[in-house]
Amino acid sequence: MADLSLDDRCKLAAKLIAQSPPGEVNDVINDIRAIIGDDDALMPHVRPALRAYNLAQLHVVEHAAADGVDAHVSVLSEATRVPGSSADRHVDAGSARSFAFDHLTFAVSDYAPHRLPPDEESFRAELAASLAKYAKNHFPAGAASVACSQFALVEAAPAQPAAQSMSVMKGDEAPGTAPAADTADAEAVTDVVPELPAAGEAEPAPTPAVADVPKTGVDEVVKPEDLSRLDEAVEQEKEKEEQEDKEQAGEKEKVEKEGEGAVESNDAKETEVLAPEPVVEESEAPVPAVQESGTPSRVVEDSEASASAIEESEPAAKQERVDNPVYTLEIVGNKYNPNNFWTGRWRTRWVVDPAKRVVDGTITVDVHYYEQGNVQLASRHAASFPLPVAGGQSVASQVVSTIARIETAYQHELNKVYGDLGDKAFRTLRRALPVTRQKVDWDKVGGYTLGADLSKART
Repeated sequence: MADLSLDDRCKLAAKLIAQSPPGEVNDVINDIRAIIGDDDALMPHVRPALRAYNLAQLHVVEHAAADGVDAHVSVLSEATRVPGSSADRHVDAGSARSFAFDHLTFAVSDYAPHRLPPDEESFRAELAASLAKYAKNHFPAGAASVACSQFALVEAAPAQPAAQSMSVMKGDEAPGTAPAADTADAEAVTDVVPELPAAGEAEPAPTPAVADVPKTGVDEVVKPEDLSRLDEAVEQEKEKEEQEDKEQAGEKEKVEKEGEGAVESNDAKETEVLAPEPVVEESEAPVPAVQESGTPSRVVEDSEASASAIEESEPAAKQERVDNPVYTLEIVGNKYNPNNFWTGRWRTRWVVDPAKRVVDGTITVDVHYYEQGNVQLASRHAASFPLPVAGGQSVASQVVSTIARIETAYQHELNKVYGDLGDKAFRTLRRALPVTRQKVDWDKVGGYTLGADLSKART
């Protein structure tokens, strides 16, 4: 150790964290700090090692009651990490939130919504409900969680408030500007006669568009002073009509003789009579059209342009998806009894893959006994079974029932192995008596001599 640099010693010391017994990682870190004697150099190596240890050992995180969510616990693991997140964030599926976790101080912070798509969340919730019942019956001091590898739904961005320039209406002019003219009053329609309910056959009053039109001279003909004048007027009208008919007939014959030449000349005359339409220059401001709500069309165009600009500047977040998501079921049961010098931890991890129709799992058991010694037992068991099909019992319930049978059988095997340790395994490691086949009298240990003992053993 004296020949190693400080950085190399810190790296070797940090590796001891991965071998920490259940519930004793703090004691190991304190012992390492005393050996190295330089926290500034040690902590950069301790943090990543402690993070890996917490994720591997399924560290249990406590969440306080807040925002309508009751106090509860969740499990830290690689499966609970937020998919696609580079930061150290984990999912608390029970409350549909994600959070940041500091592995050195064990502090929880920065909660954020984390909601799965409906299909994935429905199956995950069924697995979680069945697993919670099983864990409550077999792990009184344990915790369980079900994580899904699917990406969370992208939260819709809040609607952007309309800009002030987009909402300029009548009476809302910007400060320092003159009030705009009321285009609705300037171009009010005046030839519309309002409906007169219950007016009977009464003639409505003339509208302003026709009220000032001068009367024609028809009244002088229709209303004569006497009958003789009326007859003379009728005769005159008849003569005029006959004369006009003759003139029209003569003109018709003349037009037919002239033929197409006369038609072309008439078309040319008509073309000259028609005046060209005035061209509106771009510099002239167009007259705003009257909308039904009284809002100028320019305001509508400005609002549409601003809305399109907002959409271009803030593109909608793309929803990422995993084609074949998997579901990870994890259980951790901790049992600490330092007064009797032992600790233990049971860890279970099962991965449900609906695409492959298989469930793979591992069971890991760690036990540490340190009364007048230091003995650790690490056991690992792998198992697999096909994904059940839907029937009378739900798929989630069948999966958890199969897991319960496998873990119960493994626990019975462990109990049998522990019972045989004293009679078989330990005897192969160490003799029950010395080669003299006599117990050592420790009060007279100073009187024993190796040569005398060997000579007596030979005889």
